[in-house]
Amino acid sequence: MFNEFARYEDAFKQWCQDGYKTSNPETYRYIDFLSDPSNDQAPREGTLWPHQWEAFLRVVYCYEVVGKKTIGLHGLLLNIVTGGGKTADIAAIIAWLKIAHGIQKFVLLCPNLIVRDRLEVDFEKGEVFKDRDLLPEWSPVRSRDFDLTTLGSDKSGGWASFLGASIILGNIHQFYLSNISGKSNLSALMNGPDFVLFNDEAHNSPAEEYTATLQHMENKILLRIDTTATPDRADGKTPDSDMIYEYNVNDALADGLIATPVVYQPDIKTVELTYTDALTGITKRVEEIDWEEVDRKGLSATQWVTDDKPMRQQMSIALKRIKEQETRAKGRYQPILFVVAVCKKDAQKAASTLNKIFKIKTLLVTEDSEEEDRKQARELGRKQKTTDPYKAVVSVLMLREGWDVPEVSVILLLRKFSSKVYGQQVIGRGLRKVRTKGVKQDEPQICAVVDHPKLEHNWLWEIFNCRIRENVSTEQSFDETIDLPPPPPKQEIAHPELVIDMPKELEDYKDDGMFEIQTEEAAEPVQNWIAVLEGLEYSTETIEITDVQIRSVIGKELTGKKWKTYTSPPELPPGSNGVEITVTDDIVREAIKERLLEMAEQLCVSSGYAAGFRGEVYSALIQHIRSKFLMGASLGLAEEKSLEYAWRMLDQVMDKISRVPGLIAGIIEYADK
Repeated sequence: MFNEFARYEDAFKQWCQDGYKTSNPETYRYIDFLSDPSNDQAPREGTLWPHQWEAFLRVVYCYEVVGKKTIGLHGLLLNIVTGGGKTADIAAIIAWLKIAHGIQKFVLLCPNLIVRDRLEVDFEKGEVFKDRDLLPEWSPVRSRDFDLTTLGSDKSGGWASFLGASIILGNIHQFYLSNISGKSNLSALMNGPDFVLFNDEAHNSPAEEYTATLQHMENKILLRIDTTATPDRADGKTPDSDMIYEYNVNDALADGLIATPVVYQPDIKTVELTYTDALTGITKRVEEIDWEEVDRKGLSATQWVTDDKPMRQQMSIALKRIKEQETRAKGRYQPILFVVAVCKKDAQKAASTLNKIFKIKTLLVTEDSEEEDRKQARELGRKQKTTDPYKAVVSVLMLREGWDVPEVSVILLLRKFSSKVYGQQVIGRGLRKVRTKGVKQDEPQICAVVDHPKLEHNWLWEIFNCRIRENVSTEQSFDETIDLPPPPPKQEIAHPELVIDMPKELEDYKDDGMFEIQTEEAAEPVQNWIAVLEGLEYSTETIEITDVQIRSVIGKELTGKKWKTYTSPPELPPGSNGVEITVTDDIVREAIKERLLEMAEQLCVSSGYAAGFRGEVYSALIQHIRSKFLMGASLGLAEEKSLEYAWRMLDQVMDKISRVPGLIAGIIEYADK
């Protein structure tokens, strides 16, 4: 995303050096209050961190010097890394606007309950203003003046509280016109005084109704501030606000603000494959092959982390990392393993494996989890001082932005990421440093990420500019005080006067030279698509990874000197071979449904149709599955054996259907005919 502030950098720096000249004397007094008494170009200790100070000053400069019509017509965006303290900036901006401009109303929007609950803790009773010493004695404004109401919370004071509160906190969905309460909330907001809007985790905002809601509010918004750590979405869209400050992972590492990420992957020698009849469950044959020959077998990427033996080996690698992290913690805190699965079936299997085989107390959190489990996940860090703490939490992308548990020291990936946004958000859960009694601010900390080469996450590690250090012995232990290299230098614009403005309409344009575009004619939609589907034939032979011989585990440090080190292969708990972990029929049913919905969307897009047509394709797929694998039974009534059969065959179904030209087009075009 283009930094709209780059063209103002020179003038901004001069403004700072000239003493923050502004027509508003209260603004100058407030900046002076936050400044270091011995250096007015730096923040006072105990208030804002240096990068928060930079972000805050840029907001002031844009609002008072440049003006909203020139920059920030639809909002100003602060792109600050996870763990970079976006909330403190929000609080400082609120305090400044109330003190210097007399603004009385502030609205904090967030995308989910986890983010909302975190913000509620920070702003309740003005805690963040007191913690960061953001209110000067010379101002009549006190922390009690920032009364908070949280929409949908048990702490909400109802309609009267909504109208009278200084700070309104809620999910964006609570202002949607598509629901009655949303209409009511939006009406109350629009009939009240003008307000300042904070759009936290703004990368969620391109959703159609999200955008429409922000547009409805626009006439009443005095200033909109968007905050996010990942402004660029997987769908190529970005928030409509102007980015004015960027503080990324490398900047935070250079300042020692976040933990250093280290990626661990198994170095595999041979693989044992077991061929099984999916219908009968009878083993046909067993084959051992070299790692270099694996690709020709057509195994799915997730099999390497979800089949029994590979999953347990990956878990063993992760638990060894937890032991290392516990040694570093020295009893001051309890390091936590965070496991990320792709679906509820895999998540339940992972949680059961950790609980039953590895004897690790594990919390499972999915969209079906009880509120008590979600609450425990949100408060996990605080619970670690109990006598029987959780050491692991398993999630299906439920715990992303807003879930801030600094004790997360190891992340185990049991899924493949195709989205840069989700990938960075998940890794971000482990970047926040532990700040507790006895832990020095400059103490080096690492976040160990257990990955698998077949998940093909190199693109994610390249975000950190991963390189390799050679000639490190196999058994060399890792010592973060010695082995962690100096942080990378911060990247700064040396000559802002040379920055060239890029027109917004050309921002994403890439000129690859002159060439002729050759387009393939789309296949005609298949009218008799039902008969074509029925005519598809499947092999009942499925492949399972039943043994993996690992030479060693390779660790890659992603910043600084970019070394590579080797450690011993993982050891599984005695007697764990042959022990099966089963999941309930209901979980398998849900997994089949989720996978079919995902397949339907992928097939729509790959056939040139909008994802909105996935309903028609899903209906066709579910009927096909019933006919071919469930003996005509519905998904809800199918027996366990049939459900397992269907689950094993889904990858083959996807492959077969995607190979028939015009089949998906036929389903969409002729579904109702």
